[in-house]
Amino acid sequence: MFNFITRRLALATIALGALLPLTANAQQRVLTVYSSLDEDQAKALIKGFETKNPGIKVNAILGSTAPIIARVIAEAASPQADIIMGNAVSALMAADARGLLLPYKPAHYDKIAPLMRDSRAEPVWVGIDAWASSVCFNTAEAAKKNIPAPASWMDLTKPVYKGHITMPSPLSSGTALLAVNGWLTAFGETEGWAFMDKLHENVSQYGHSGSAPCRLAGSGESIIGISYATPGVKLINDGAPLQIILPSEGLGWEIEAAAIVKGARNLADAKLMADWISSREAAEISSKFLPITAYDDIKALPKNYPVGENEKLLKMDFGKLAASRDAVMAEWQRRYGTKVPPRS
Repeated sequence: MFNFITRRLALATIALGALLPLTANAQQRVLTVYSSLDEDQAKALIKGFETKNPGIKVNAILGSTAPIIARVIAEAASPQADIIMGNAVSALMAADARGLLLPYKPAHYDKIAPLMRDSRAEPVWVGIDAWASSVCFNTAEAAKKNIPAPASWMDLTKPVYKGHITMPSPLSSGTALLAVNGWLTAFGETEGWAFMDKLHENVSQYGHSGSAPCRLAGSGESIIGISYATPGVKLINDGAPLQIILPSEGLGWEIEAAAIVKGARNLADAKLMADWISSREAAEISSKFLPITAYDDIKALPKNYPVGENEKLLKMDFGKLAASRDAVMAEWQRRYGTKVPPRS
């Protein structure tokens, strides 16, 4: 089993400190992986990789999208990660623009869906899956307060939801940033920010984890969490009174992809990981968590996953999102940052 910094740390709230000493067998090679994937998905993929490659032990560092990329940037002069196994494509493209990633065409690259490929002659990233924004709604708590289920994003600006909404901050969460980019795509630049101004009035708190709003809704600490479907599905399967709502205007979404870090100390093994990630076997593992994977013909839908997500995906320009990433985050911080708590 791979080595987490702290096994109990949540995916999106990990403290990005120094790497702890490894306890791997001295004869095993150690591959350092940074990842923003759902923690259970990351565990399953790494377990599959280690099973295929028993001579390699994975040292996994899990965190939210922005902190993982920030760490790669901070370590540019002396890279600590060998490969990023799962981060938003727009964030990886922004890192690539800084010269931090190494081109590599994985072994199964030509077999995966065109959407999941970097279109350049020398690809830098390979897609793992795609995830989309959604609303987690606590039906039990809502019934107690006579609060109706929202059907649209715009519904969330109604007075009845004031103080009952939580969402992540795009300054740290890729899930939040894809939601923000989705609103700017669905409503346009001016109306998108106008929508967020109104939504802000109803948000009780912003956080740093993309999955936390669903967990807060699942526990009844809030009624509505703007998040993504996977954590909500897990909670529903565990008995939580949640409904996952796919708002009518459409869903912002992103591809989660893998990329080798330029200057990787264990380049040969990083390439083996990229090869594994591009395999059908890895996609079948990911399909247990998200319905859109690197292989179009894998149609498995996780239990209680909402139907119709694909049809509501907005047309996103990932190149444009990468180029505008810093500006969008700065504008969001200027408008709403006072409600973002410091990292604990």
